[in-house]
Amino acid sequence: MNTVAEKSVEILDVIVDLQSIEAENIAHANAEIPNVRNRFTRKMMEALKLEAERRCMLHGIIADSLEEAVNLSPDELNAFSTHLNKIIEAEEKALSLAKTAFEKIEVPISRFLIAYLIDGTKKENDRLKILEDELKTASIPTSITSKTFGKVNVGF
Repeated sequence: MNTVAEKSVEILDVIVDLQSIEAENIAHANAEIPNVRNRFTRKMMEALKLEAERRCMLHGIIADSLEEAVNLSPDELNAFSTHLNKIIEAEEKALSLAKTAFEKIEVPISRFLIAYLIDGTKKENDRLKILEDELKTASIPTSITSKTFGKVNVGF
């Protein structure tokens, strides 16, 4: 059986591969966007590029967390939790508004895009709620002044 360190190295290798894929997507978008004349296509390509950049950032956070334990002081934990709560509340309002808009939209591409946003926002909000719960139940390591994350149940 692999040790935690060996598994971390394997996961880091996968992260590098994932970042390479996203870097290709970003490079392709950067090369193509200036040539696109259609406003809809250009905006969609820009949005997809931003999604790839966001995933790259998350890959970096994952890599960082594998290389060094995530420790939060009580103040940091409280501030982060407060920020998560504000985001979750705002996204719940956004979901409600988007669902109302979805019910009224008749243009097929607009319906598809609003459904895409609703699905993505709901999934992200569900994940943030899991993170928030993890923060509440984070185990206390050797110091009372910091918390570290345990196993996360991903549910997929």
